[in-house]
Amino acid sequence: MIDPIAKLHSPTGSLVSLYVNRRAQATRAALTQLLKSLSQANGNKYLRRDADRILQLADTIESDPAPAAAVFASHRDGIFEFLPLTHEVEDIATVGPRPHLRPLRSQPRPMRVGVIVADTARARTFAMSGGVLHEYGEELVAERGKENYGGFSGYEEQRNRARAVELSANLWRQAGRRLLEAHRDQPLELLVIAGHDEDFDSIAVELHPYLRQLPQERLVFDTGAFNQSSLAEGVAAAVERERRRLSEELLDRLLAEAGRGGSAVTGLAPVLEACNAHAVEQLVVAGPFVKPGVMCDGCGWLARDGETCPLCETPTFPIDDVVSAAMDATVEAGGRSEIVRVASPLDADGVGAFLRFRVR
Repeated sequence: MIDPIAKLHSPTGSLVSLYVNRRAQATRAALTQLLKSLSQANGNKYLRRDADRILQLADTIESDPAPAAAVFASHRDGIFEFLPLTHEVEDIATVGPRPHLRPLRSQPRPMRVGVIVADTARARTFAMSGGVLHEYGEELVAERGKENYGGFSGYEEQRNRARAVELSANLWRQAGRRLLEAHRDQPLELLVIAGHDEDFDSIAVELHPYLRQLPQERLVFDTGAFNQSSLAEGVAAAVERERRRLSEELLDRLLAEAGRGGSAVTGLAPVLEACNAHAVEQLVVAGPFVKPGVMCDGCGWLARDGETCPLCETPTFPIDDVVSAAMDATVEAGGRSEIVRVASPLDADGVGAFLRFRVR
């Protein structure tokens, strides 16, 4: 989704990047306000044609099931791209030589989740990605027979109960094998076991080691009144908890590495310096941290200010969000960028980076 948009370029600096959330019967008003603010801030005479064309999309955006949309337009350069989005974004409109991609890079990456819904007599297996559940096979059933003998039944009671336990274990192993096949076809990133709290440990121990080594969430769920929407909501909540855990883990590593003077830095100035040297392996941005800056359209040099690039002496363009440009530069150089939304000491600096090599 991002790659074709990232290649857009306006040598004239007239590329509009606009993001808007769908609003029932109010999308046109939102677009009008965004474009009015953009025109007042830039005074670009070419923006009028782009604004008129973007406004024509209001009905399309309102009728589309997508919760938000992005538009990239430059009449002067023959550019017009419309992109429905899978998640809501912050309404924003900006103009410059290159597309503003931060809202796209902020869209959460779909996490592939394996799900086992089971009790002692039934089991179902699913994979979930992007909020969509896919079931593998039909429901598995174990005929456990009578377990409540009401009094002393001696050896027969013990034998039947042991057999019932083994039938349940075999049921969970079958469900696990289905999920293992799904994992081998396309790796899972999280395992969710849904059912009764007292069964969780017994189910987990029957799974293949490849599945047991995955991060695991447990979801108390009424297997007798199965509801797929409720299951999807529960799994989505588990995914968000896992995202938070991963973000906290990433922040801990970054701050520890920077704190000991290792191959990481925090703060906008050292991060921009590292980006200009193509030294960033992974950029980490604290939530909505934004700062204006300048960019050289010739070589991509980034800074907080400066009218001329010190590397190639090309005049720079002012940009509203130099952090977004740093994210783009990192990805273009083969690195990764990550926006974290958990509170941490990085909030004070706004941004940090793991480095391929020390710049100084």
